[in-house]
Amino acid sequence: MNLHYRVVPKDLHAHIFQIELTIDKPNPVGQVFALPNWIPGSYLIRDFSKNIISISAKSCDQAVRIKKIDKNHWISYPCEKPITLEYEVYAFDLSVRSAYLSSERAFFNGTSLFLLPLGHEHEPCEVEICYPTKDQIGDWACATSMSQVSKDKNKECFQATDYLDLIEHPVEMADFTRFVFEAGGVEHEMTLSGRHKTDIARLRSDLTKICSHHIGFFNDNIPFDRYLFLTLVRTKGYGGLEHKKSTSLICSRKDLPVQNMGEISKDYTRFLALCSHEYFHAWWVKTIKPCDFHQIDLDRENHTEQLWVYEGFTSYYDELSLIRTRLLNPEQYLNLFAETITRVKRSAGQLRQSLSESSFDAWTKFYQQDENAANAIVSYYTKGALVAFILDIEIRRRTKDRICLDDVVRHIYEHYQDKGTENNTVKTVVESLTNEDFSEFFDQYLHGREMLDLSHAFDYLGIDIDYTHKPKDLTDFGINVRAEKDASVITQVFDNSCCQSGGLYVGDKIISIDYIKVKQEDLASVFEGSEDNDVLQVGLLRDELLMQIPLKIYRNQKTFCELKIRSDIDPLTQKRQNQWLYGA
Repeated sequence: MNLHYRVVPKDLHAHIFQIELTIDKPNPVGQVFALPNWIPGSYLIRDFSKNIISISAKSCDQAVRIKKIDKNHWISYPCEKPITLEYEVYAFDLSVRSAYLSSERAFFNGTSLFLLPLGHEHEPCEVEICYPTKDQIGDWACATSMSQVSKDKNKECFQATDYLDLIEHPVEMADFTRFVFEAGGVEHEMTLSGRHKTDIARLRSDLTKICSHHIGFFNDNIPFDRYLFLTLVRTKGYGGLEHKKSTSLICSRKDLPVQNMGEISKDYTRFLALCSHEYFHAWWVKTIKPCDFHQIDLDRENHTEQLWVYEGFTSYYDELSLIRTRLLNPEQYLNLFAETITRVKRSAGQLRQSLSESSFDAWTKFYQQDENAANAIVSYYTKGALVAFILDIEIRRRTKDRICLDDVVRHIYEHYQDKGTENNTVKTVVESLTNEDFSEFFDQYLHGREMLDLSHAFDYLGIDIDYTHKPKDLTDFGINVRAEKDASVITQVFDNSCCQSGGLYVGDKIISIDYIKVKQEDLASVFEGSEDNDVLQVGLLRDELLMQIPLKIYRNQKTFCELKIRSDIDPLTQKRQNQWLYGA
């Protein structure tokens, strides 16, 4: 007994998919159907059901009643014989999380399109994906990590073991660029949808190094039989979402390598780090995961205190792998790492929210940030990565470099897949491997709300850390702005800053300083040219009312991080540094 789904790109210009779902043996009392409210890996209730614009049911060519019972559930009855649902879904979301349909491409996640008949969660699923006509689209192809059953010129058929497996395989249909490479004896594939001029040979070579590194990191334990990178290329864009055998990515054209590019660019580095991050997740959250995620409920929030482990550790290793594969040199990597430190250093929210709280409140705080987010929350990605680094160095220090965080991650992966990790698993494993008490460490860094002190860890590696004021940076004075016509609109005001103390608000439109009109691009220079305790007359519009606010200038603490390798370190420290940068 199978669930059979048929996906038809019905109207490319109205962005409508038509879905047919057939069930052989529905519940005769009344079959309930549900669409997920969120997609695993993106911790926000998204209410995908709002995009279903019509729905009907039939059995043996006779109409069957179907009724909506709440925002994402429907019931159809009577259901004594096989029943087919036919419904339409509006799809015009260019993110990696939902569905999109146009004359350029079709993309969807199963959580956006596939209704689940309750009671049939563990039945095999068949998916028939139809192509639009040639005169509409040109030469489209289909890419997904689902197992293919058949293919002809008009459609392709796939299968999944059950519903949870079904929603793990996003689908891309377009006239895309496709290339294949091998890592660890396993076939890998990347598709690039959208206009681009990518140096495919270089991208293939660099991805091969990253994937081979991650496979080796986990001792050649590969949790997939093939892997697919689905990449949308746009003028502007960035993001990714992990799945068991694939990842969905969005990047900017400037993020991709071009012929004769020479030294790796900052934009290309960002794209490779994104690929590294999502690929690492195939092991670290898709295979080994918090015990809270072993029985997920797609109707509601699934809270866990462990996102700092899974996203933070992954954020630590995604960039570290770029130097371990020699794609970056030490200076390039440390500059990248310093940017992460700067972001955390500027976050006053770390004084109000711990890492465990940040993980637990991801649904309502991290994924629903407002203008006060920098003052109220801390990122379990960035601070999680820094705590992973500090923990890594502390393990090395206490064990005389016999053990490191790599060993902890591998141990957890090998021993906790069946039961998942508890909130204290990392601490338990660290203490077991080191024979040391790490209670104070986890109390301070996981549950504490203090500014991180990284100097001790970097000193162990022979690296100097320093903080300065970044030139022409308004955050030194406590605001961020965006340009709007002839004004600078304040988008953020930071705690304990001169701008907050002086009474500047989010939404204020700065138009002049000391009665002289000032453009947005010149505002930082005007502030920077002032001395501490100078008073500037800030002319602004608030609710379209003109006012002057006297602003006494002082700078925030230095937050712009710089990391430099010492030139005169001893051989033992040099060895430690090399072990950290390049792996044991």
